[in-house]
Amino acid sequence: MEEREKKCYLASWDGRQGAERNPTGYVRRDDGSHIFHNAEDYYEWWYFDTSFDNGYHMVITFHYRNVFLKPIIPSLQFFIYKPDGTRVDRYAICDPAKIRAHPDYCDVRMDESRVRDRGDQYELYIHIKDSGAHLTFTNIVPPWKCGTGFNYRDEETGIVAGWVVPVPNARVEGELTVKGETMAVTGSGYHDHNWGNYHFYNIYRSWYWGRIHSDKFTIDYATVLPRDEEAPLFNPLLLARENEIVLSANCLNVDLRDIEKDEKLGQEYARTLLLGIDTLGVKLDLQINVQRLIESMQLPQVADWNHYYYRFIADYEMEVVIDGAAERVTGELLQELMIL
Repeated sequence: MEEREKKCYLASWDGRQGAERNPTGYVRRDDGSHIFHNAEDYYEWWYFDTSFDNGYHMVITFHYRNVFLKPIIPSLQFFIYKPDGTRVDRYAICDPAKIRAHPDYCDVRMDESRVRDRGDQYELYIHIKDSGAHLTFTNIVPPWKCGTGFNYRDEETGIVAGWVVPVPNARVEGELTVKGETMAVTGSGYHDHNWGNYHFYNIYRSWYWGRIHSDKFTIDYATVLPRDEEAPLFNPLLLARENEIVLSANCLNVDLRDIEKDEKLGQEYARTLLLGIDTLGVKLDLQINVQRLIESMQLPQVADWNHYYYRFIADYEMEVVIDGAAERVTGELLQELMIL
């Protein structure tokens, strides 16, 4: 593979693997709209997930242009996972004349649903049929951008894929409505934002992604596997302690183990992930063990092959060493796998 192509895959650090302590590169504009007016394949979404103290979980996506549909059109979706293991999911196709997104900060309106960065917190309202939520996300950890905020960039062709995490870990409060019944909720939450101007499944074949919210530490991690086996991996990591981002990197080491085949869809996934990094005075050893598969679906066909989405509840144990001080933490996390 040419050096130019390798640099495209490592765009977050301008063509190399990198890391930095206490990053400050994020700006509010990063979570605004990145509309590519002349790009037929332009996509963009704002993603939120929450773990409520009452045992419910919720995952919400504002797909300003949904790259997982053909043609690429605006849509809304959310999944509510109840403590008894059942779920409530809702989807809606939006009228393109009734959507808007601000270019300078997050202010997205799609039909009657909306999400806005109000400076000190995010306010989100979504309702489809008989279910939805009205929530506020107040950041505990500062917004994060991994290097440049691009996980792929080809300066010759203009092809880009961007990803930022404006809300790595937030206190969430509000109301959750499930089939007409409304309850007050509190918990923790996360928000990221993706955009680009090409069909990324032509470049990537899968990714694992997850986040950890413990009493003291916040971890956001991913491993993005390219379709070209000679291409470098994009393995981003955020490690925060309390309200400080300690380390940002794109060179996390990831080992996928205990591969299992899902009998329903016939796809393979790792039941164990070993993640590690040792750089700039920070060392992380993290083991993730899948406990429960809570979502598996074949996505609408938008290519000549099928795409699949998985979501898991997993346990983790990790040791974090920062400037010589070591701590061990265990807990539960939400993890996803996208197979493109």
